[in-house]
Amino acid sequence: MRGKRWLSPVGLLLSLLIAAPAAAADLSVRSSTQYLWYTDPFSNDDQGDVVQYLKVDAAGLDSGKRLSVSGYGRLSRQFGADDKTLPGNSDDVLGRLYFLYADYSLPSDRGQVRMGRQYVSVGAGAGTVDGVNVELRNLGPVSASVFGGYNVAFAEISDRTRGGNYLAGGSLGGSFFEGNNVSVSYLRKYDQSDIVREMFGAHADQRILGKAKAYVDWRYDVLHQANAEFLAGVKAIPFSVPFVLTGEYYDSYPTFDADTIYTAFAVTRYKEIGARADYFLSSGWTLNAGYANSDYEGPTADQFTFGVTARPKRLEGLRVKASVVARNGYPGDMTGFQVSGDYSAKKATVGAGLDYDVIQRDSMTGDFSAKKYWAGGSYEVMKNMTARLRVEDTVTRLYSNEYQGRVSVDYRF
Repeated sequence: MRGKRWLSPVGLLLSLLIAAPAAAADLSVRSSTQYLWYTDPFSNDDQGDVVQYLKVDAAGLDSGKRLSVSGYGRLSRQFGADDKTLPGNSDDVLGRLYFLYADYSLPSDRGQVRMGRQYVSVGAGAGTVDGVNVELRNLGPVSASVFGGYNVAFAEISDRTRGGNYLAGGSLGGSFFEGNNVSVSYLRKYDQSDIVREMFGAHADQRILGKAKAYVDWRYDVLHQANAEFLAGVKAIPFSVPFVLTGEYYDSYPTFDADTIYTAFAVTRYKEIGARADYFLSSGWTLNAGYANSDYEGPTADQFTFGVTARPKRLEGLRVKASVVARNGYPGDMTGFQVSGDYSAKKATVGAGLDYDVIQRDSMTGDFSAKKYWAGGSYEVMKNMTARLRVEDTVTRLYSNEYQGRVSVDYRF
C-alpha cells in the first residue's frame, strides 16, 4: 500500500482493538496459506505463488456490544522460471489490504455506521473506498444509505489509491405495500477532482399472489447520456410441484470512466431474451432447460442448454452434475458439455470434472475443440484445520497442455 493517508485510519482501528477489554471481545481469525502454480501466458514459463490470506473479526469491543472491527488482507510472493522472483516491484513480498473497518450498530436495529476501507454497493454501481458508509433502516417503510471516501484502485501489484480520487453515492428505498420493494440510487466518481463517472440506478420488485415475482433493474450513465443496463424478469411457480419458470429481458451498453482510453473505442449494444425452467424432483434429481436469443445490433445467436443434477439417496454424499449446450450464430457455432461429480464422506471430499466444447468461428477454418480436466479434494485434518487441493489441465488450439493448480491449508481459531 502506498501513501501516508492510511496510517490514520489503520492507527485508529488498531487503537480501538488495544483499548477494548480483552475479556469482552469476541475474536475470530481465519487463515489460508496457499501455493499456486500455473503457466505465464506471455512468457510461457512456469510460475508459482506463495500466498497468505488472513481475516480477523473482533466483536463486542464496547460495553454495549455495538462496536466491532473486521480486516482482510493478503501477502504474496511470486516465483518465475528457475525459482527467480519475477520483476515488477521493488519488494519481493507484495501486500494487499482488501478491507479494514470499524462497525458501530445503531440502537433499536436502526442501522450501522462503518468507517475504514470497505466494499460499497448500490444499484447505480459499486467500488471500494477508504471512507465512511452510513446505513439507516426501520425508519417506517423507508431505508437509506450514504457513503463516501477515497476511491481504492487496485492494480496488479500495487494499490493506486491517491488524493483527489473519490467515490461517493447512496440509495433510498422502501417497501410501501405487501410484497413490494423499490429503491433509487446514485454514484459519482472523481479522478483528480474531475467527475469521471456519474450513474443513476433504480430497482423494483413485486411478489404476485405468492406464485410469482416480477423485478426490474435499470442503470443510467449521466456522462454518456446512455441507458447502460436494463433487466426485467418474472420468476413463477405456476404449479403445486416445485417447478420454477423464469423469463428475462436484458439490455446492456458498455460505458467506461471518462478518464480511460476505453472511451475512444466503439461499443455494441447487447440485448438478450431468455427463458429457463427448473424442475426439482423429491427423489434428489433436478432438471433444467433454457433458451436465450442474443442480439449484437444486427448479428444474432441462439443458445439452448439442458442440465441435470443428481443426489442419489442410495449413496449419500454423492452429487453428479451434467449439462449440454448448443449455440448457433454470432460469433460462431458451439456445441459442448460439462460433467462433474463430488463425494463427501466424514472428513474428506473428492471431486472431478470435464468440460468439452467443439467450436467453429469461421466456416472456412473448420472446427476446433477445447477441453478442461480438473480434480480436487479436501480433508479435515483437525476440527479447525482443512487441507485442500485442486489441479486442472486445459487443452485448446493454443495450448496442448496448460497445467495449473492450488494447494492450501485453511485454519480458523
